[in-house]
Amino acid sequence: MVNPLQGKHLVVASLFWKNARNEDGELPKITRELMMNAAELGLVTRFSPWEHYVQPLLAGAALLKAKRPDIVFRVYLAADLEFLLEDLVAVGCEVMMMKGSSIRHNPGAMWRFLALEEEGRWITITDSDRAHQVMHDVERTEHIMAAGLGLWRVPYIFDSVKDGNSPSTYRPIIACQFGALGGYPVELLMKAFLWHTSRGTMPNQCRIRKGNGKLGKLPIFGTDWPTYGFDEWFLIAVMYPRMAAAGVLTFFPINQKEVNHWFSLDIEYVTWANPRSEILYFGEPEILKKPKRETKQKAPRSRILEKMLEAKSAPAAAEFPKRGKQEPLTLVVARYREDIRWLMDLPDDVKVVVYNKGPRIPDKELLERIDHLIPLPNQGRESDTYLYHVEHFAHAGDREWTVFCQGDPFPHSRDFLELLQQRDLWDDIQPLTSGYMDDGISPPQVCRELETDEWLRGLPVRTELLSANTLRMMRWYDPAGGGFIEDYCKHVSLPAGWSVTGYFLESCGWNSLAGEAWKASLVRGVYAAIFAVRNERLSFIPRKCLPRMRKMASEHPSTGFVYERLWLHLFGLPFINVGEVPSKSRGRKPLELVEA
Repeated sequence: MVNPLQGKHLVVASLFWKNARNEDGELPKITRELMMNAAELGLVTRFSPWEHYVQPLLAGAALLKAKRPDIVFRVYLAADLEFLLEDLVAVGCEVMMMKGSSIRHNPGAMWRFLALEEEGRWITITDSDRAHQVMHDVERTEHIMAAGLGLWRVPYIFDSVKDGNSPSTYRPIIACQFGALGGYPVELLMKAFLWHTSRGTMPNQCRIRKGNGKLGKLPIFGTDWPTYGFDEWFLIAVMYPRMAAAGVLTFFPINQKEVNHWFSLDIEYVTWANPRSEILYFGEPEILKKPKRETKQKAPRSRILEKMLEAKSAPAAAEFPKRGKQEPLTLVVARYREDIRWLMDLPDDVKVVVYNKGPRIPDKELLERIDHLIPLPNQGRESDTYLYHVEHFAHAGDREWTVFCQGDPFPHSRDFLELLQQRDLWDDIQPLTSGYMDDGISPPQVCRELETDEWLRGLPVRTELLSANTLRMMRWYDPAGGGFIEDYCKHVSLPAGWSVTGYFLESCGWNSLAGEAWKASLVRGVYAAIFAVRNERLSFIPRKCLPRMRKMASEHPSTGFVYERLWLHLFGLPFINVGEVPSKSRGRKPLELVEA
């Protein structure tokens, strides 16, 4: 137990990351970085672990501590997620470190039920992704304790099984949303249940009379160890019959149309077990709802913006300058698991250097196209890869180019291959993306259409202005990107008002550039760390700083997002200083009013 706390009421969740079903493959060794980038790495079979589980759990625990400091939030943490221990303690959690990891969805999902061992304590069970909503469940638990009952629950019908009217899919209790009074020998019951399951002596079918009057059997959903649903099967078969005797308050949504006669039998069962059991229907009956007029939300319109967009129409091909000399290029690829056969489409004059942090590459034809293949340990994302290249690779002529990119650049830069052929127009430090993803969201489409000054022969290129102090976007609101920078600030305990850029560069040991950053107003960031530099710029980073910078890249996942915003400046792009802000007494002269 880490950070043990005192309190009558326990809110309990499990935190682990495993593929849910037996047929799903094994995950690689879990790191913070891997969890944060699971979708990008193709490791998500249900939900993204960081956004769907870790972040809601941390937010919910912090909220509960702020609103109800008398309640203990306990997390049963898998051994392979020990790197999250400090994060959980920081938001006020009591953490039970498990000796091992989950196998699949279980036993991890069952760990939280162990809290029901603690006699006399009030236990509210939740899921990590529901932690931010747990206040309602806390109140339900407190109400049943005041009423002298032993359990509240929400029955439901498992909706991903075809036969919704089958008793095998009716669930008297949902595993992630109930509350009970502790005092059950849960660990012993779990061991006995698993023993019977392994021997095949635990019934896993229900008997039902079919339409022809004959008795038949149906398999009960979730009875396969250790796959998805087994934790709920344990609750239904072992815990529910014991807890029902203490009296049950059943919460049931009044508009749930999937309810069937198995629910009626269940209610009869709990009232036999304890006549003080009650049902509480919640929600607003549909019959009482006033019919609403369907009104379309009128989209806002800006005539000024429309005129600006019209004026930004793409130039005709004839307006583009003719292609000039193309200096030699070295392409540095930071690969993990991506398919990099697109390298076969590169011109022969492009030298290819692949740093491989993932599985070996079996394609012989592809291996012949790669000029240098260098294996690296999987740490520090592309930041570590780029810095390793700068530190160790023997670069060619100063006026030649080095391009840095990820294993699959096309989600970030659909015209990447065409942009490589525009080298005669490149600046010495050249961004090669126009957004994080080609989705019109990051950045918004209107920003892409208005800001075309950096385009190359009609191919979208766009950098982003950010505050040097906070590394937040200046031209649009980006909560996701801001969250990564907040993670970094928490990691280093950065005091309020300090410059993220200045402190970061000072931490790198690069004091001369850090001094400029502390005074800077703005930085210019490149999306997805895809850019080119003249080789003469590669020596701009002091060699003495490179080992420390690589170490920092691996210390915390959020560090990579700081690097992403600063790459152009690390190779010599000047910071931007806005200058003195005019005082009120030196304001502009009034503009002449003109009819729009």
